[in-house]
Amino acid sequence: MVRAMTAEDKQSYFEMSREFYSAGVTNSVINDGGREKFWNEILSGEIVKAFIIECGGEIAGYSVCCLSASQEACGRLLWIDELYIKPEYRQKGLGKEFFAFIENGDGYDFIRLEYEKENVRAVKLYKSLGYKDCEYLSLYKKIRG
Repeated sequence: MVRAMTAEDKQSYFEMSREFYSAGVTNSVINDGGREKFWNEILSGEIVKAFIIECGGEIAGYSVCCLSASQEACGRLLWIDELYIKPEYRQKGLGKEFFAFIENGDGYDFIRLEYEKENVRAVKLYKSLGYKDCEYLSLYKKIRG
């Protein structure tokens, strides 16, 4: 089951986020101060949609998605910024369930995500669901905090 993240999920989200970032999936170092700042964005619901993924009534993972619009997308865009499934819940169909939930959601015209080339299982899942590689690279620059 996928549901919206609520204020009561803060501790679980922080724990899973620490696990996600300790796995070396990003160039950034995220501390709890940064997590707290982002948590406020989650709670505002203004530009971030966050979800809890459950399995058998237990929290099995989370996702945070950012909202925007794009000329390339010809409208609304949902950026899957983070998708984390706890190791003991992997390969149980929860990723497919999450994507079905998102793709049948709020009428986005385009969904984007990033992945680690080394994460072969994730890449296989994304491609099996119809996601394609972009033929260009992204750059980033942190300008605050």
